[in-house]
Amino acid sequence: MVEQAEEYGWSGEGEGAEILVYAPDEETAERAFQRALPAALLPNVQSPVFAAASGNDVGYVAASTTHVAPDLISPPSRNLFLVADATAENLGMPPRDVRDFVLRGLAEAGPSLPSPNEAGIRRFCEAGAAAAAEDGLIEEEDLAYLAPVEGDPDALGRRALSAGARDWEGRFGLDVAVVGEVLDTDGAETLDLRAGMLALVVRVGGGDLGRLAVSLHRDRIFTRIRAGTDLGAGDDLPAAPEGSEEASDLQAAVRAASNLADARAAGAVYALRRVLRDLAGGLDPRASWKVGGVEARDGFLAHRKDLASAGEGEALISGGIVVAGTGNMWRSAPPFGAPGDEGRWPWEEAGLLGRWAVLDPTGGES
Repeated sequence: MVEQAEEYGWSGEGEGAEILVYAPDEETAERAFQRALPAALLPNVQSPVFAAASGNDVGYVAASTTHVAPDLISPPSRNLFLVADATAENLGMPPRDVRDFVLRGLAEAGPSLPSPNEAGIRRFCEAGAAAAAEDGLIEEEDLAYLAPVEGDPDALGRRALSAGARDWEGRFGLDVAVVGEVLDTDGAETLDLRAGMLALVVRVGGGDLGRLAVSLHRDRIFTRIRAGTDLGAGDDLPAAPEGSEEASDLQAAVRAASNLADARAAGAVYALRRVLRDLAGGLDPRASWKVGGVEARDGFLAHRKDLASAGEGEALISGGIVVAGTGNMWRSAPPFGAPGDEGRWPWEEAGLLGRWAVLDPTGGES
C-alpha cells in the first residue's frame, strides 16, 4: 500500500527501505510500488528506493553501498537526440512524412557496413564508439556523446557474443519531430536549439547480448548462494558484494553491453546521415543518455531498471519534451512522459525534470 506524500508523490515501506513513487495518479503509483518492492531487499540498500510510472511504463532505481544485484538492472541502452541543418520549412515534404522517408531509405540502401563477426563484436564491446570511429561510423567530435567505458568481452559468455552479431542487424527506434515551443531559452541555448529545427530521437536497445549477459551472471551468483557461499545476500534477491569476482564480472559484462549499444548507435547515426544527406544536410548530436545498467559513483552502486542516467542539468528527451535532469532519484530520470493537466507536467512538478522545449511530431500541421 502507498500513501500520498506530496503532489504526484506516494510512499510505502519495503523490507529494507522506503519506496518513493512518482506517478500521475494513485493507481499507477500502487502498480509501480509493487514492481519496485524487490529493490528494497538489496543488501545495504539506501533509502529511499525511487520509482516512476506512467501508463505502461515503470522504472526504478536502487542504490547500495556494498552489493550489486542483476535482477535490479535492465540491460543498458543508448539514446541520442540529433538535429539537422535544415529547418522543417525547407524539407520539401511534411515533417510527419520524414520518418517513413528515412525507413524507406534505410531499407533501399541496405546495411551500412558488413556485419561484424564475433571478433568484431568483441572489439566493439571492449572499445565501444571509439572502435566505431576507427571504422568511419562517426566523426571524432561525436565521441563526446558516446564515451566508451571499460568493458570486458570475456565476461559476456559465448552465447551473448553470438547474440551480439545478430543484434548488430537489429532495428533501432526512431522518432522524427520539429522543435516547437521553447520553454526555457537558456536551456535551449545550451543545446543550440531553435524553433523549427528538424529533430530526431534515436533509441538503441540493449539487445539479446545485454539480456544474456545479465542473466548469465544472475545465474552464477544465484548458484553460489544456493551452494552455501556467503555473499551477504539471500536467494530471494541474488547479489554479490562489490570487489568480489562475481560483482566485478557482472559490472564488466554490463559495461561491455553498454559499449556495444553505443557502437550500434554510432551505426544508426551513420545510416541516418547517409539517407538524409540530400534532404536535411548535416545531422549532429545535441544530447545523449543511457537507460538501465549499474553505475558506481560517490560510494554507491545505483541500479537502474528502465530509468535514464541524468544528473543535474544533463539533457534528455522524456515524452517528446527536451528536458534537463535535476539530479534527484540517484541521478536518474524517467525517459517516458506523463500526462499533464492544464499546462502542468508531473515530472516537472515533482522536481524530477525541467522542461526546455517541446518536440512536435507534425511540425505544427493541422
